Formats: sequence, structure tokens, C-alpha cells
Amino acid sequence: MRKYYLGHLTDVVMVDWDSLAAERLGGADFDGDMIKTISDPIVNLCVKRNYEFESLRNSDNIPLLKIPTAEPVIRDADDWKARFETVRSTFSSRIGQISNAALNRSIIAYNENSSTQQREKCRTETETLAILTGLEIDSAKSGVKPDLSEYLGTQTVVKSRFLKYKSLLEKSEGRRAWYEPTFEEQFEKFFADTDWNNVDSNVERLPYLAYMLGKNTIPIREKPAADSELFSFAADENWRDKLDINKMERLKNLISDYERCLSRIRACGQPIVEKRRKNDIQRILYGRGQESEFDADFLYTLFQGIPPERIAEIRQYLQNCCWHLTPREQRDELLEKWLPELEEYYELFRDFRFGGYRVLIDLIADIDDENTLTDRKRLIREGDSAEFQQLMEAYLKKSVNIYYREAVAVECRKLIEQIIKADEAVKYLVAMGRRKALFDLLLDKIEKYVRRDK
Repeated sequence: MRKYYLGHLTDVVMVDWDSLAAERLGGADFDGDMIKTISDPIVNLCVKRNYEFESLRNSDNIPLLKIPTAEPVIRDADDWKARFETVRSTFSSRIGQISNAALNRSIIAYNENSSTQQREKCRTETETLAILTGLEIDSAKSGVKPDLSEYLGTQTVVKSRFLKYKSLLEKSEGRRAWYEPTFEEQFEKFFADTDWNNVDSNVERLPYLAYMLGKNTIPIREKPAADSELFSFAADENWRDKLDINKMERLKNLISDYERCLSRIRACGQPIVEKRRKNDIQRILYGRGQESEFDADFLYTLFQGIPPERIAEIRQYLQNCCWHLTPREQRDELLEKWLPELEEYYELFRDFRFGGYRVLIDLIADIDDENTLTDRKRLIREGDSAEFQQLMEAYLKKSVNIYYREAVAVECRKLIEQIIKADEAVKYLVAMGRRKALFDLLLDKIEKYVRRDK
């Protein structure tokens, strides 16, 4: 039974039915609640050390917080005001405000430099706010809102600098009015207005430490070795003057086309933004009971590496062959012809239950629409050179098991050898400073020129 129900899971933690593990996990219970476990050894070591410290201080150990149950309010379904109050109570959650209030107090409660009286007071209030958090969550079901007037709207403790910093970060992601200071100026003012030497809370100092780390970390600068240190032919100071100018120009244009080709392939392989039919796919998966087995966003990524031209062909073929009327025994044949790289998902695409034929159509249609509307999705465009088109064609015609860089590099090598011998081409690529392309295209020809005395 364990294998039947839990065999598909990678990690399983078994908990005794009479243990307090669920309560220790923030008030979770056993009716299907989702929790997150942290396996980072540093975090766990800190928690364990604090737990042992509390055990020494208090004989009762860390207190177990019980969330009291409130008697639910019964509303008259025929009373429109009562219905309105119920809906408003359901969606007017103050969890974020309670969490911020708890954080402000917990910083003092667990700061060794705070006075004993302050720590005990703030620790009690933090525990109370944890209980109020549970009551606020339960109020969506019970209709009874806890009284938070003592903690919200009154400044009994100093607002956390960490929360101020978090608020600044959130504002920086949005737009600002023209008359407001820039976000850089607001950040500088935030750090300048605080005497960080007197801030003894580790949590409070985190923004400052991150700020100073970024300010004082010197970016790594590449220091490539000189050509004369690596290649024997570069020992002659005049070796560049002996190269053919015409061949140099042709090779320079070809390498530029090679790099642009790889860049465009990567750009066109980015996930699509507009997923207009995503809800339809999720509805079908839910109807078939596969919403936890397949993720709609992930299904879109399966088609990222397929060229736009091929996506358009698949869409046209699905329309012409009436995919929604295709008999089950013929569906695999069609999928093998057009999507050989997605064999492990054939069972999903050929399952037509609950309108399942639409899954493949929706995915292809969304991707093709964005390919058509977005110029960056077109691999071959007007104005591309003949060599660029030849390189891109090599990518489009490559077999499934060949990496895109390898397919383009092989074709580029052929074009190089039409201009000059591969052995001689090494010197030209070194002279152009294109070492990355050199290792991609002429790796087997480099060894004969490598200096042995270094």
C-alpha cells in the first residue's frame, strides 16, 4: 500500500498520528495541508542551536501554541447585507499586517542585546500574534474576526528597518512620479540616515551588509593571455601583416554571421509570453484528473526548441487533417511524424477525454500566434546574408539528437574551408580576437600552434 500511494514521491516523511509534529509546523493539520521543509544544514543548525539554548533557559522548552476555535457565526442566506458581510470577511485578510507586527517584535524578542524585560514582553506578544494569525485565517470560515486594535495602528515598537528596506525594494519594481527622488537616491538616503554601528540585530543588519558587499565587491575582470604566450606563430611581431586582407574580411563576416545565428536561435527559443489558451489546457487537465501530473506552463516549454516554421506547418496540418476526428490508432502515427522528440508525451496528446484533443492544438496555436506577431521569433528574415541563411538551414534540418551549436558549427566549418584551409584559418581567428569561435570551430587545428615552452 505504501508503494501504491507513495511510490511516485521522491521524499516521504512518516509522522505518528498522536505526535505534535503538525502543530510544530505552524498549525498544520492532517487534512491535506501543504507545508515546506527546509533542508539547508546552516539554517537547521541555527534553529537547533536556538532550540537547545531555549531548553537550557526554560524547563518547559519552547511553548506549544494552540489556536483556539471560535464558534462560527450563522448568517441568514436571504439577507443581502449578511451575504455582503460574509463575502467581505472572507476576502479582507490582515495576515500581512499581523506578520509585519510579529516581525517587529520578534527582532527584539530574539536579540541578545535587548533587556530581559523587553525580550520577555516582545516574545509574549510575538506568540500572541502567531495565535491571532491562526484566528485571522480561520475567520474566513467562522466569520469571527480577532481584535487586533492593540497591535495594528499603534506604534508600540520601532518599525523594523528590514521592513523599510523591503518596502523600498517593492517600490523600485514599480513606477514613480516625476517629482519623486529616484530609487537609487531613496536607497542611498535609507542607508545614510541610519547609524549601522549601533544596530545589533542580525536581521536588521542584513540590508546594510548586502549593500556594503555590493559596494565593495570588485567585479572580476578578464585578463586574457597575450597571443604570443599561447601560439607559436605569434612570436613574430609582424605575423598579422602577413595575412591576406580579403580572406580576413570574408572570415570576419562569416564569424559574425555564425555568432548572430547562435544568438537568434537562443532568442527564438525563449518561452512565449502570451498564453491565451492556458486556462483551456488547465480545464482539460483538471477534468481528466491530471492537474497535478502535468503543468500547463511546463507543456509550453516543451516546444521551445522547435523552429517557428515547423510550428506553423504542424498547425496547418492539424487543421487540414481534422485532428479532433483522428481515430485513436492513427494518432501515434501523426505524432511520430511531426513531434518525434516528444515521444514520452504521446499518451497526454492522444487522450481526447474532456476535449483533450485541444491540448495539442492550444499549445501549437499559442506558440504560432506569438511567432507570427513577434519578429524575433522568425529565424530567417529579410536582409540575412546567404551564409547566415545556410547556417540557419543547417540548424533547421538537424536531427533531434544533435545540439544546435554543433549543427551550426559543422556548417560554419565547411564555409571556412571554402575560403581558406582550416590550418591557416586559426591565424585569422586569433588575429580577429575571436577565441571563443576558434575553440568552437577549429579545436582540432589549434594543437599544432600551441607553444610548448610555457
